[in-house]
Amino acid sequence: MALRELLFRSKPLSILLQLKDTSKEWYASNLALASGTTYVHTTKLLKEFKKLNLVAFEQKGRTKRVKLTEKGTQVTAALNEMMVKLEEKEEKPVQK
Repeated sequence: MALRELLFRSKPLSILLQLKDTSKEWYASNLALASGTTYVHTTKLLKEFKKLNLVAFEQKGRTKRVKLTEKGTQVTAALNEMMVKLEEKEEKPVQK
């Protein structure tokens, strides 16, 4: 088991890291597809993220666009940095 899976739940982490990509407009349906979760599970997680002030919803007609809040952006940046550090392989000391 990788340390990443041991420390963090993969689906919520995946959703937050997907939202970091601001080049796309994110909705619950395409977030579910991108993160490999069901639509229902994604909407439940998004509601929890909203309670924690990590995401905000923007209503456009019949659709709700999902965006990271300032706090969400900071948390996601910290999580991304942690993921990079966890995925780095430890350098072995050179033996003579």
